[in-house]
Amino acid sequence: MARPLEKISDINDEKELWKVAVKIHHKWSVISNNKEHFEMVVYDSEWLCSNRFIFGCMEVVKSGSDIHVIVPPVYRKNFDSLFVVNDTYTIANFQVQLNDLLFKPSAHKYLLKFTGGTKVGDRNVHQIQEKNSASHIWFNLMHVFPMTCTNVIGVVDEIGYTQVQVGSKKQQVNFVIRDLSNNTITVTLWEAYAVQFINYVEQQVDTAIPVVIMIQYAKVKEAFGKYPLSVTNTYNVTKVAINEDTETIKQFAKMLTQDTIVAVSGLRSQQSQGRSQNSYSSRQSPTQKLLSNAVLLPHEQIVKLKDTTFCATVATITKIFASKYGWYYQACHECPNKVTGDKPPYKCVKGHDTETAIFRYRIEVGVLHVGTKCKFVLWDKESEDLLEVSAAHMRETMFQAGIFDPLDFPLALDKLLDQELAFKVKWQPDWSNCSVIMLVKDKPIVD
Repeated sequence: MARPLEKISDINDEKELWKVAVKIHHKWSVISNNKEHFEMVVYDSEWLCSNRFIFGCMEVVKSGSDIHVIVPPVYRKNFDSLFVVNDTYTIANFQVQLNDLLFKPSAHKYLLKFTGGTKVGDRNVHQIQEKNSASHIWFNLMHVFPMTCTNVIGVVDEIGYTQVQVGSKKQQVNFVIRDLSNNTITVTLWEAYAVQFINYVEQQVDTAIPVVIMIQYAKVKEAFGKYPLSVTNTYNVTKVAINEDTETIKQFAKMLTQDTIVAVSGLRSQQSQGRSQNSYSSRQSPTQKLLSNAVLLPHEQIVKLKDTTFCATVATITKIFASKYGWYYQACHECPNKVTGDKPPYKCVKGHDTETAIFRYRIEVGVLHVGTKCKFVLWDKESEDLLEVSAAHMRETMFQAGIFDPLDFPLALDKLLDQELAFKVKWQPDWSNCSVIMLVKDKPIVD
């Protein structure tokens, strides 16, 4: 006799022979300890009865209708191509573990882990209604603990500190979003998500159009300042949509009151007029950005400076140094520091825990201009711009070739050589080198 289908909300660690009908809500890849696996959030038909508020309309719903699934590296090839977001499946026989992860994409007490005995079938046989992507922000957040994950949607109300350049600090943007009942929370987006947000706002022609942002699987952080709640992105799990043509965003935008739209657009207009140097500068040309807060100097003068100075200059990369640090490092997700440890959570010198391996370039190069040599440090963004491949991908290519030591410098790095570029740098006399903040390849600017 076949086992009957069971509910996700009933899953516990008393057995492994569970059998559930699920729909895939989200799927992402994770590289940990040099091995790749994938994870998912799945849900069953019970989500329709959960205690959730969507745009002010209450639905009677049970909690625990979704659950976090981990597919270990040994089973990744068997299942990765099979699972597609929004498709349905029957999943049977899996290990049930306590959900004690630092970041929780699901609030379920337990999570599932695939084993050699896990069985998957019945693709797109079950009828499970699609889940709404975001809920009314204050109801969804007020009753969760820091470091859990949730979904939020709101209209951008106020843009604060923005860090565009990459170097000693990561790219980030801070802003406030407001829901339909004028509740507010702060949002911090990092790196690719920050760039996505900044680029959208910079390119928006009509600032009177409200910016509605939906963040799925945002990490809840402790409150600070005058706002009761704060969320940020994780590096693998979070998905961000800005004014996209989705039903959830269209519904939210449609229900915005005119008073809210006028107030928000008026505030953003004031901010754009008085934006500080820490904020983005959408109308600056590459030359203006290069020279902003920097002194234009030749190398022979830069290397004689006694104080830390921001400079703009031109140079040709002539050499790649075999730094003792190698060509990449494993980075913290909270700060620019390197992390240590053989397995997650990785820790940096400031004590931050990082659950996912994040790899970034750090390449020391020799440059030359009119007979004067200097050492420049290229960081992740500039290196990736020149090499046209991420550090993580370059590292994985090396691993596939059987090369695991970061002191083995890939031949592909030679692409950096013999390029004449315009640089914005931070001259550091204590280290006798320049930390690269920005580079420009356009020949007219270089000339």
